[in-house]
Amino acid sequence: MTGELSGSPMGIAIVTGFLLLGLWTQSRHNVRLMRLRLGALVTIPALFYVGSRVALGGGLPEHGLMLGYTFLPFLFAALLGIFPLTFKEGAAFAAILLATVVGSDAAFHTLFTVSGMRDIWLLLLLFVVAFWGQLSQLEMLLRLHREATRDALTGLVNRRVLIRWLDREIRSAHAAGEPLSVLLFDLDLFKRVNDNHGHLTGDRVLQAFAGVLKGGLPEQGLAGRYGGEEFIAILPGAGEEAAQGVAEAVRRAWRETTVSDPAGEPLPLSVSIGVAELRPGEGSDTLVARVDDSLYLAKESGRDMVVKAA
Repeated sequence: MTGELSGSPMGIAIVTGFLLLGLWTQSRHNVRLMRLRLGALVTIPALFYVGSRVALGGGLPEHGLMLGYTFLPFLFAALLGIFPLTFKEGAAFAAILLATVVGSDAAFHTLFTVSGMRDIWLLLLLFVVAFWGQLSQLEMLLRLHREATRDALTGLVNRRVLIRWLDREIRSAHAAGEPLSVLLFDLDLFKRVNDNHGHLTGDRVLQAFAGVLKGGLPEQGLAGRYGGEEFIAILPGAGEEAAQGVAEAVRRAWRETTVSDPAGEPLPLSVSIGVAELRPGEGSDTLVARVDDSLYLAKESGRDMVVKAA
């Protein structure tokens, strides 16, 4: 019987299915296709399990080489634990295996037998272990991603992500013929805060400004820490005048913010801001250079002001 199953059209179809799945490597970073591949990885052995039971007349062997077929759902239930899946995704794939076992037992009248109930209990136990493994891996990956893309102090995205965002938004703006503007912020006399009141006070100033910046941007705006006391905001769909309005609002909100020194006295807070609108055919390097020049002019002209790029 073992030879019949392994050499049958069903066995050949299963082997072919796994082979094709292994060769399906296109669009490896497409989430939807990844889910489809994982669903196929679970469905193929599930179908083989059902076919094995049909070939065996509904029963399952208790010993011998054929005993391995009975372990297929449990093996793949355990293997689910190696994938970093959300609870919803894990439950969907687990449902395929559970439906396979329960449906087969119900069809062949073995659902309420001792072995049938034992198998379902064991499958559910493996699902719990797999879910714990999946969520633990997902949490770890999300934490690593956050550490790699976020500024630890302010919670905003870091410079590397900002530039990647800016390149993407510039391509979209050029393709759609829509405006895009960039704001570059520099906290005035920030070095003096660190020198006179310590770095912990300076850290609180940076965190406070990050909160003001996030609260002052439109919904589609993107903000991050560019480095030191400099921050960048990307405003898709905003022309120069609209961007200047956003910058002025952030500047006023920052002046009205209270951050105290170690003695409890409020610190004088102000920010200089450069504004630049994307030009036709312009890239990120040139755009950032222009907004940096306008920021420099704001600093040289007395600080606490917004200056548009030439």
